[in-house]
Amino acid sequence: MKKIKNKKIKILPIFLFFFFFTNSANFAQTDLSPQTQFSQSNNLYQWGSISSFHGLPSERVNAIAQTKDGVLWFGTEKGLAKFDGRRVQTITSQNLSILKILVLKSSSDGKLWIGTESGAFYFENETFSPVEETQKSSINSIFISDIDQSIYLSSDKGLVFEIQPTEEDKFKTVKILDEDLEIKSISQIGDKLVIGTHKRGILTVENKKPKDIPSRPSQYFVNAFAKDAKNKLWIGTQIFNENSGLYFAKTLTDWEKIDAAVGTVTSLSFDGYDNLWVGTKNRGAFKFRESKQIERFTFENTAGGLRSNEILTTFIDRENVIWFGTDKGVCRFDQSSPNNEKISEDVQSNYVRTLYESESGTVYAGTNRGLYFKNKDNKWQSINGFEQKAIYSISENDNNNLMVGTSNGFFYDLDLRQDTKKEFSFSENEEKSFTESVRSIQNFQGRTYLAFFGRGLAQFENENVIFNLPNNQIQQIISLHSDNDKILWIGTANNGVFTFDGNQISQFPQLELLKNIAVWSIDGNLENGVWFGTEQGLFLFQNGELKKVLPDTDVRSVKILLSRNNTQTSVWCATVNGLIQIISDEDFGWIFSRIDVEQGLPSQSTFTILRENSDSEFETLYIGTNRGIVKYYVNRIKPLLITTRILSKRLHSANELKDGIDLEYPQNSLAVEVAGLSSRTFPEQFQYSFILRDAKDEIISKKLSNDSQFLMENLEAGNYKVEILAYDRNLTASEPLMFNFSIAKTPFPWTTLALTVLLSFAVIALIWAIFSQRRISRTSSELAVANKELNSARLDLANEAERERRRISRDLHDQTLADLRHLLLLTDKLPIEEKSVENAAHFRTEIENVSTEIRNICEDLSPSVLENIGFTAALEWALSNAVQDSKQIITSEFVCDEKTEEIISFSPTVQIQIYRIAQEILSNIVQHSNATHIKMSFEKNQEKVFNLMIEDNGQGFDISKIQTVKSRGLANIKARANLIEAEVFWQKDSDGGTVFLLSKS
Repeated sequence: MKKIKNKKIKILPIFLFFFFFTNSANFAQTDLSPQTQFSQSNNLYQWGSISSFHGLPSERVNAIAQTKDGVLWFGTEKGLAKFDGRRVQTITSQNLSILKILVLKSSSDGKLWIGTESGAFYFENETFSPVEETQKSSINSIFISDIDQSIYLSSDKGLVFEIQPTEEDKFKTVKILDEDLEIKSISQIGDKLVIGTHKRGILTVENKKPKDIPSRPSQYFVNAFAKDAKNKLWIGTQIFNENSGLYFAKTLTDWEKIDAAVGTVTSLSFDGYDNLWVGTKNRGAFKFRESKQIERFTFENTAGGLRSNEILTTFIDRENVIWFGTDKGVCRFDQSSPNNEKISEDVQSNYVRTLYESESGTVYAGTNRGLYFKNKDNKWQSINGFEQKAIYSISENDNNNLMVGTSNGFFYDLDLRQDTKKEFSFSENEEKSFTESVRSIQNFQGRTYLAFFGRGLAQFENENVIFNLPNNQIQQIISLHSDNDKILWIGTANNGVFTFDGNQISQFPQLELLKNIAVWSIDGNLENGVWFGTEQGLFLFQNGELKKVLPDTDVRSVKILLSRNNTQTSVWCATVNGLIQIISDEDFGWIFSRIDVEQGLPSQSTFTILRENSDSEFETLYIGTNRGIVKYYVNRIKPLLITTRILSKRLHSANELKDGIDLEYPQNSLAVEVAGLSSRTFPEQFQYSFILRDAKDEIISKKLSNDSQFLMENLEAGNYKVEILAYDRNLTASEPLMFNFSIAKTPFPWTTLALTVLLSFAVIALIWAIFSQRRISRTSSELAVANKELNSARLDLANEAERERRRISRDLHDQTLADLRHLLLLTDKLPIEEKSVENAAHFRTEIENVSTEIRNICEDLSPSVLENIGFTAALEWALSNAVQDSKQIITSEFVCDEKTEEIISFSPTVQIQIYRIAQEILSNIVQHSNATHIKMSFEKNQEKVFNLMIEDNGQGFDISKIQTVKSRGLANIKARANLIEAEVFWQKDSDGGTVFLLSKS
C-alpha cells in the first residue's frame, strides 16, 4: 500500500504566494527590451511558488503531472511529492523518497507513470508498483499515445519499452528498441514513433530499429517534443549560444526555426488556448502563439514571481494554469488571473467610468480625462478632442458611428478613418456636439434617448435634441436601460426610478424605497427581474416586490451575464468594495463571491463591467477601476470535490460512499468533511453547500458556508441522502457529491426484556439472600460464640492438662524421688558383711538411673527451663537436648536477637504450646529425617509477627501430602497451633531439606 510521509507539512492556500519582490521604484526604471518587457501593471497575484520550505524534498523539480482527482505530483532530485492544494507530502513507498525522479505522466485511466533513475513505476488504487522490466534503467521520457493510449518509456541508454494492455486491466512490458543512443524525448506523429536524441537528432523506430531522419536545418541535440491542436510537432533543441533552439516541424524533414532568442529549450507545453509555453535552460520562460512570441518571463521582469531562469519542466493543468519546475522549486502562473492594464500615465486618465464594445469588436474606454480604444497592437490609444472631458457613456447609431456622452456635452457621428495621423474623427471633419453633461445614452424603440444631467430625458433625432417629453420635471437622470424595447427604465440621482413606454413616464409604487438614493445602473427585465445598482446596495424588482439583495454597498454597475456554455446566469456588480458576482440557488437563495485587490484587482473601487463579444468558450470581462482596466478571464472549468473524512463512531473510507453507509443502533449522527480542488481558488475561498434529505426527499438540514464540515446529528431512524457542492471563486459549482446512509431502527428490546427478567430473579434472589444471610448471620454468630467457647474449652483443657502434668511432675519429684533417695540412704546403712560389695554398687547404680529417668519425665511434663532461664533460652535448650539424644552426630545452630526476649509478650500458656510444638518438630527430625544439621531461628519481623523457623538438611517428606498424612504428631502440632491462633507451614528448601515455620502475631 501507499506510504506517505509528511515532510514539513503545511496547511497552505492553493496559491502559496511567497514572492521575492524587488524595489518597485527601481523596477519601474528597469530598461527591458520589447521582447522581454513584462507589463508593469500586470498582477503579481498571478504568481505563486512551492519550495522546500513548504515540504518539497528537493527544490530541483524535473517533472510535474496532474492525476484526474486534481492532485499535482512533483518529481524532484530527491524523490516524489504530491500537492492537494493545501499541503505537500513526500512519498516514501517503494523508496521513491530517495530516487531521482526524471519524468511524470498521467494516463486517461487514472494511472500516474513515474520515470526514475532506477526504473519506472506506476501509481494506481493508492499503491505504487514497479514496472519490473525497466528496473535499473534510467527512464527519462514517457509518451502516452492519443491514438490508442499506448504508453512508451525510454531511457538515456537507448532503451524503449512499450506498455501493452492485457486482460483483466493488466499489462505487459515489451522492449521495442535497444541501441546505443542518448534518448531525451519520445513522441508520435501519425503511426510513427519518433525519438529525440543527442548527437543523432530525430529518429523513428521501425521494426525495433532506429531510422535516421535528416532534417533541414540540421539539429543533432533534441531535448523536447510537443504537439499543437493540429497535431503538428514542435521541437526544442540544445544550442550553444543565445540563438533560438525552437523549431516547428512542417514535416519530419522540413523544420522551421522560430526567430526568438530562447537559447536552449528544455521543455514544451501547449495550453487550452493553443499557446505554446517554452522552458529554457537559463533564459526563463516564453509564451508563443502561432510562432509569434507574446511574452517572456524571467526572474527579473516578474519581480521574483518566476523564482529562477532555469526551467527544467513546464506543465499545464486542467484549468490552464502554468506550472514551472525550476532549480529553485515550483512556480505557478495563472494567465486567467486579473490582468491589469494601464491606459495612460495620467492618473485621471486611468479613472475608468464606462466601457463599450462596438459592432466591429473595438473596445472603448471612457475615463475622467479622455476617450480611448484598443488598437490593432492591443494597446490603448487616445482619441483626440476628449483629453479634458469626463466620459460617462458610449454607444453607436444605426450607421455604426459612435455617440459619446461627456461632462461637457454629447458628441455623435464619430467615424473610424484609415488615416495614419488621426484614426478617429467626426464625419465630414466637423465636431458635432451639444454642450451639456450627458450621463447615459440608450437606443429604445428605434430612437436614441439621452440622459442630460440637470435637464432630464431627451430624444435625439435628425441631429436635434428634443426635451418636450411628458413629465420632464425628472432632471437628475444618471442611468437608462431598455427592457426588450417595451420599457425604458430611468434611474435618477435623488428621485428614484421611473419608466417610459414611448408615450408617457410613470413610476411603480413598489419602488418607493429607491427614492432619495442614486440609481447608478439598471439591467434585466420585468419577466425575470430588474436589477438596480444604487449607492445603498443592489436591489431586485421581481414579481411586483422589491428586495435588497446586496446591502450597504455602493454598486456603480450591474450586469446580467449568461455563461458561454449557457449553464449559468450570474449577476456581476462593480462596487467601491471590489467586483461581486451573484448567482441564485433554488435551495440557498443568493450566493455571493468577491474579487478584490487580494485576487489581483489594482483597486477596490470598480465602476463598470463589459463582457467581450468573442467566439471563445472562455468569458472575458473588462472591469473599469480608478487605476486602469482589468482584463479577467472567467474560467468555468468545474472544480473537483473530494471527501477528506467521514466519521460516525468510526472513521469511514471514501469507498464506502458507493454502497452507502449503514449506521447501527444506537448511532444517529454522521459527520462529513470535504475539500474543493482548484488551481485558481484559495482553499478558504471555496464555498460548500450541504443538503440532507430524508426518504421522502424533504430537506432535513442544509448549510452554505466556507466551512467544509457538515454535522448531521440526533437523526431519527430511516434512510437519508446527502448532496454536497463546492463553489469556486467564480461560483462555478463542482459535480455534486452524493451518497446515502441509513440509521437503524431501535431493535425490539429482547435484551432489555431478558435483563428485566434476570433482574427480577436477581431481586428475588437478593431478598432471599438477605433473609438467608440474616439466618446465617444469627447461626454464624451462635457458631462463632460456640467456636469461641469450644476453643476456650480446648485451651482450658490444654491448660488443665499442663496443670495435671505439673502436678504429676511435682508428685514424682517430691514423692517418688524422695522415696528413691531414702532407699538409697538405706542401702548405704546395710551391714557390710551381709552383702557383697559388688551387689551393693550395682543396686545403687540402678536406683540412681531410675531417679534420673524420673527427673527427665518431670522435666518433660513441666519444663522448668521456661521459668528458670526464659522462653528463647528454653527453645535453645530444647534444640541442644534433642541433638544430644540423637543416635547420630547432628550439628545445631540457634539464631535469635538478644532483644527478642525483652519484647516477647506471649502468655505462659502460649509459650508452653510453642515449646511443645518445637519439641515435636525436633523429635521428628532426629528420629526420621537422617539430618546432620538443624538450624532454629526466632525473630519478630516488620509486621510485628513472631516467626519460629526450624530447618534441616534431612531427606524430608512429601509436603503436598501433608494434609492427608495420618500422623498423631502432626495432628498435635496443628491442634496446639490452633489453640494459640498461630499458623504453621512446611516447605522444601533449595537443598532438598525441610523448613518448618510457625507465625504468631
